[in-house]
Amino acid sequence: DYTQFSYEPEAIVNLARRYPKLDFVVCHLSFPNADHLNRLENALEQWEPYENITTEISAIQDIEKETTFPFPRCQKDVALAKKVLGAKRIFWGTDSPWSSTFNSYHNLATWLEETDIFTESELEDVMYNNANRIYFKQQNVQAMRDSEDPVFQDI
Repeated sequence: DYTQFSYEPEAIVNLARRYPKLDFVVCHLSFPNADHLNRLENALEQWEPYENITTEISAIQDIEKETTFPFPRCQKDVALAKKVLGAKRIFWGTDSPWSSTFNSYHNLATWLEETDIFTESELEDVMYNNANRIYFKQQNVQAMRDSEDPVFQDI
C-alpha cells in the first residue's frame, strides 16, 4: 500500500515506458483505499497512457476489510479503475486460497455480476478475456513450446 517502501506507481511507468513490448500487471489494484480514492486515481492516471500496464483486482476485499457482499468499498475502487483505464485493462482474480478465508469463493467469483460497473461484454473481458490476452499471447506460447529447459537435458 502507499505506506510501504515498495509502493512506487511511478516506477511502473518508467518500466512500461522503457519496455513497451513487455506487459506489466499491477496486482491487487495497487492496494486501494476507498477513503482515499485520490491516491488510487493518481496511480491510475500515471498508468493511463501506457497500454502495457494492466491491473488485476484480486484480494481487494481483504485490503478494504470487506465481508459485506457485494463489497461496496471495492465497487468504488473498481469503478474508478474502469473510468481511468477502461475495462480492457482490468482483470478479475480471487487471491485464493487466502481471500476465501475471509469471504466465500462464491462471493469472490460473483460480486462483479451484482454491480452495474461493467456491461455484459465488459464483464466477459474482466472475468476472462483480458487475462487470456495478456498471459497467453500466441508468440509467447510458441516461444515457450520452442524453448528447451537445460534442467531437462540430462534426464
